[in-house]
Amino acid sequence: MKKPLLLAPVLLLSLVEALGQTPPVPVKSPNTRYQLEREVITRWNKFNPKWYFILFHNKYRKGPDRRNMKQLLPIMAALRLNTADTEQEDENVTEIRDQELFKMADRSLNKSWFLLYENKINGLNNRIARLNAEAITAGVGLDVLLALKGEQERINADIQLTKEAYQDDAKKAERFRVALEDLSTLRGYYLRIISLFQTSKNFPKK
Repeated sequence: MKKPLLLAPVLLLSLVEALGQTPPVPVKSPNTRYQLEREVITRWNKFNPKWYFILFHNKYRKGPDRRNMKQLLPIMAALRLNTADTEQEDENVTEIRDQELFKMADRSLNKSWFLLYENKINGLNNRIARLNAEAITAGVGLDVLLALKGEQERINADIQLTKEAYQDDAKKAERFRVALEDLSTLRGYYLRIISLFQTSKNFPKK
Protein backbone atom coordinates (compact mmCIF):
# COMPACT_ATOMS: atom_id res chain seq x y z
CA MET A 1 0.00 0.00 0.00
CA LYS A 2 2.92 2.31 0.61
CA LYS A 3 4.19 2.09 -2.97
CA PRO A 4 1.05 3.66 -4.56
CA LEU A 5 1.15 6.42 -1.97
CA LEU A 6 4.78 7.14 -2.80
CA LEU A 7 4.12 7.17 -6.55
CA ALA A 8 1.20 9.64 -6.26
CA PRO A 9 3.37 12.76 -5.65
CA VAL A 10 5.68 11.77 -8.49
CA LEU A 11 2.79 11.36 -10.90
CA LEU A 12 1.27 14.66 -9.74
CA LEU A 13 4.57 16.47 -10.32
CA SER A 14 4.91 14.97 -13.82
CA LEU A 15 1.36 16.10 -14.63
CA VAL A 16 2.09 19.66 -13.48
CA GLU A 17 5.26 19.81 -15.62
CA ALA A 18 3.38 18.50 -18.65
CA LEU A 19 0.70 21.16 -18.24
CA GLY A 20 3.37 23.84 -17.85
CA GLN A 21 4.99 22.84 -21.18
CA THR A 22 1.83 23.25 -23.26
CA PRO A 23 2.17 25.93 -26.01
CA PRO A 24 0.73 29.38 -25.25
CA VAL A 25 -2.65 30.22 -26.67
CA PRO A 26 -2.72 33.45 -28.74
CA VAL A 27 -4.75 36.22 -27.20
CA LYS A 28 -7.43 37.57 -29.52
CA SER A 29 -8.97 40.08 -27.20
CA PRO A 30 -8.99 43.65 -28.67
CA ASN A 31 -8.66 45.10 -25.18
CA THR A 32 -5.45 43.17 -24.54
CA ARG A 33 -4.05 44.25 -27.94
CA TYR A 34 -4.96 47.87 -27.23
CA GLN A 35 -3.21 47.71 -23.85
CA LEU A 36 -0.03 46.29 -25.46
CA GLU A 37 -0.05 49.01 -28.10
CA ARG A 38 -0.26 51.69 -25.45
CA GLU A 39 2.63 50.14 -23.54
CA VAL A 40 4.99 50.20 -26.56
CA ILE A 41 3.76 53.64 -27.73
CA THR A 42 2.51 52.47 -31.11
CA ARG A 43 -0.95 53.87 -30.64
CA TRP A 44 0.16 57.43 -31.35
CA ASN A 45 1.29 56.57 -34.87
CA LYS A 46 -2.23 55.53 -35.73
CA PHE A 47 -3.66 58.94 -34.92
CA ASN A 48 -3.44 60.67 -38.28
CA PRO A 49 -6.89 62.03 -39.19
CA LYS A 50 -6.92 64.52 -42.05
CA TRP A 51 -9.83 66.48 -40.54
CA TYR A 52 -7.77 67.17 -37.41
CA PHE A 53 -4.95 68.88 -39.33
CA ILE A 54 -7.36 70.77 -41.58
CA LEU A 55 -9.36 72.01 -38.61
CA PHE A 56 -6.53 72.96 -36.25
CA HIS A 57 -3.35 73.24 -38.34
CA ASN A 58 -4.50 74.23 -41.80
CA LYS A 59 -2.40 77.42 -41.80
CA TYR A 60 0.71 75.31 -41.31
CA ARG A 61 -0.38 72.78 -43.88
CA LYS A 62 -0.92 75.27 -46.75
CA GLY A 63 0.67 78.49 -45.56
CA PRO A 64 4.28 79.66 -45.81
CA ASP A 65 7.11 78.13 -43.85
CA ARG A 66 6.60 79.45 -40.29
CA ARG A 67 9.71 77.92 -38.77
CA ASN A 68 12.09 80.42 -37.21
CA MET A 69 15.80 80.67 -37.93
CA LYS A 70 16.76 78.49 -34.97
CA GLN A 71 14.62 75.71 -36.31
CA LEU A 72 15.98 76.10 -39.85
CA LEU A 73 19.64 76.49 -38.84
CA PRO A 74 20.41 72.74 -38.52
CA ILE A 75 18.86 72.08 -41.94
CA MET A 76 20.79 74.94 -43.50
CA ALA A 77 24.01 73.74 -41.90
CA ALA A 78 23.43 70.23 -43.20
CA LEU A 79 22.75 71.59 -46.69
CA ARG A 80 25.93 73.65 -46.60
CA LEU A 81 27.94 70.63 -45.49
CA ASN A 82 26.44 68.50 -48.23
CA THR A 83 27.16 71.21 -50.80
CA ALA A 84 30.75 71.54 -49.60
CA ASP A 85 31.26 67.77 -49.69
CA THR A 86 29.79 67.58 -53.19
CA GLU A 87 32.03 70.39 -54.45
CA GLN A 88 35.10 68.79 -52.89
CA GLU A 89 34.22 65.43 -54.40
CA ASP A 90 33.74 67.06 -57.79
CA GLU A 91 37.15 68.75 -57.49
CA ASN A 92 38.77 65.44 -56.56
CA VAL A 93 37.17 63.67 -59.51
CA THR A 94 38.24 66.47 -61.85
CA GLU A 95 41.80 66.33 -60.55
CA ILE A 96 41.98 62.57 -60.98
CA ARG A 97 40.56 62.89 -64.50
CA ASP A 98 43.15 65.54 -65.41
CA GLN A 99 45.94 63.37 -64.04
CA GLU A 100 44.78 60.39 -66.05
CA LEU A 101 44.49 62.52 -69.20
CA PHE A 102 48.03 63.81 -68.63
CA LYS A 103 49.30 60.25 -68.18
CA MET A 104 47.50 59.18 -71.34
CA ALA A 105 49.01 62.09 -73.26
CA ASP A 106 52.41 61.34 -71.77
CA ARG A 107 52.17 57.76 -73.00
CA SER A 108 50.74 58.57 -76.42
CA LEU A 109 52.40 61.77 -77.70
CA ASN A 110 56.02 60.49 -77.79
CA LYS A 111 57.43 63.84 -76.69
CA SER A 112 60.97 62.52 -76.30
CA TRP A 113 60.88 61.06 -79.82
CA PHE A 114 59.92 64.31 -81.50
CA LEU A 115 62.06 66.56 -79.30
CA LEU A 116 65.25 64.50 -78.89
CA TYR A 117 65.56 61.41 -81.05
CA GLU A 118 63.63 61.73 -84.31
CA ASN A 119 66.20 63.84 -86.20
CA LYS A 120 69.17 61.90 -84.85
CA ILE A 121 67.73 58.47 -85.68
CA ASN A 122 66.50 59.54 -89.12
CA GLY A 123 69.92 61.03 -89.83
CA LEU A 124 71.65 57.78 -88.84
CA ASN A 125 69.32 55.72 -91.02
CA ASN A 126 70.02 57.96 -94.00
CA ARG A 127 73.76 57.72 -93.32
CA ILE A 128 73.57 53.91 -93.11
CA ALA A 129 71.67 53.79 -96.41
CA ARG A 130 74.51 55.71 -98.11
CA LEU A 131 77.11 53.49 -96.44
CA ASN A 132 75.27 50.42 -97.73
CA ALA A 133 75.63 51.75 -101.27
CA GLU A 134 79.33 52.42 -100.65
CA ALA A 135 79.75 48.90 -99.31
CA ILE A 136 78.27 47.44 -102.50
CA THR A 137 80.68 49.55 -104.54
CA ALA A 138 83.59 48.44 -102.36
CA GLY A 139 82.77 44.82 -103.09
CA VAL A 140 81.49 43.75 -99.68
CA GLY A 141 80.00 40.26 -99.80
CA LEU A 142 76.26 39.80 -100.08
CA ASP A 143 76.01 37.76 -96.89
CA VAL A 144 77.68 40.55 -94.90
CA LEU A 145 75.40 43.19 -96.43
CA LEU A 146 72.30 41.14 -95.65
CA ALA A 147 73.41 40.68 -92.05
CA LEU A 148 74.01 44.42 -91.62
CA LYS A 149 70.71 45.28 -93.32
CA GLY A 150 68.84 42.82 -91.08
CA GLU A 151 70.32 44.43 -87.98
CA GLN A 152 69.17 47.87 -89.16
CA GLU A 153 65.66 46.59 -89.81
CA ARG A 154 65.54 44.99 -86.34
CA ILE A 155 66.53 48.27 -84.68
CA ASN A 156 63.95 50.27 -86.65
CA ALA A 157 61.25 47.69 -85.83
CA ASP A 158 62.04 48.11 -82.12
CA ILE A 159 61.78 51.87 -82.54
CA GLN A 160 58.36 51.57 -84.16
CA LEU A 161 57.11 49.24 -81.42
CA THR A 162 58.34 51.70 -78.80
CA LYS A 163 56.50 54.57 -80.48
CA GLU A 164 53.26 52.58 -80.52
CA ALA A 165 53.63 51.24 -76.97
CA TYR A 166 51.38 52.60 -74.20
CA GLN A 167 54.20 53.42 -71.77
CA ASP A 168 55.48 56.36 -69.81
CA ASP A 169 57.56 58.72 -71.92
CA ALA A 170 60.59 58.22 -69.67
CA LYS A 171 60.64 54.48 -70.44
CA LYS A 172 60.22 55.19 -74.14
CA ALA A 173 63.07 57.68 -74.05
CA GLU A 174 65.37 55.03 -72.57
CA ARG A 175 64.52 52.60 -75.37
CA PHE A 176 65.02 55.32 -77.99
CA ARG A 177 68.44 56.02 -76.49
CA VAL A 178 69.39 52.35 -76.75
CA ALA A 179 68.21 52.25 -80.38
CA LEU A 180 70.27 55.35 -81.16
CA GLU A 181 73.37 53.71 -79.70
CA ASP A 182 72.71 50.53 -81.71
CA LEU A 183 72.43 52.52 -84.95
CA SER A 184 75.64 54.35 -84.13
CA THR A 185 77.38 51.01 -83.57
CA LEU A 186 75.98 49.70 -86.87
CA ARG A 187 77.31 52.75 -88.68
CA GLY A 188 80.73 52.00 -87.21
CA TYR A 189 80.54 48.44 -88.53
CA TYR A 190 79.81 49.74 -92.03
CA LEU A 191 82.71 52.17 -91.91
CA ARG A 192 85.19 49.54 -90.77
CA ILE A 193 84.05 46.95 -93.31
CA ILE A 194 84.13 49.45 -96.18
CA SER A 195 87.58 50.60 -95.14
CA LEU A 196 88.78 47.02 -94.93
CA PHE A 197 87.55 46.13 -98.42
CA GLN A 198 88.87 49.36 -99.93
CA THR A 199 92.27 48.73 -98.37
CA SER A 200 92.34 45.14 -99.56
CA LYS A 201 91.89 46.33 -103.16
CA ASN A 202 95.13 48.32 -102.90
CA PHE A 203 97.17 45.26 -101.95
CA PRO A 204 99.31 43.97 -104.86
CA LYS A 205 97.96 40.76 -106.30
CA LYS A 206 100.33 37.80 -106.40
